[in-house]
Amino acid sequence: MFLTRDELADLTERKQKRKVIAWLVENGYKFELAADGWPKVLRAAVEAKLMAAGGKRSTRKIEPDFSAYGQTTKAA
Repeated sequence: MFLTRDELADLTERKQKRKVIAWLVENGYKFELAADGWPKVLRAAVEAKLMAAGGKRSTRKIEPDFSAYGQTTKAA
């Protein structure tokens, strides 16, 4: 039902309680604090957040942004 501490560390790439909490807040995850101060995150909430709308992952192709290089002319 809830993520384990190992799963929280895997999700957040942090092991310290305060850093895990900071990451969860920064990334918009809802959680409750347990009696020992560690966050309790529902597994279903993580799965829902990581899935795109409609339960399908996005396959949209993302092109690199070359705008920092300014205007160029293409070779013929």
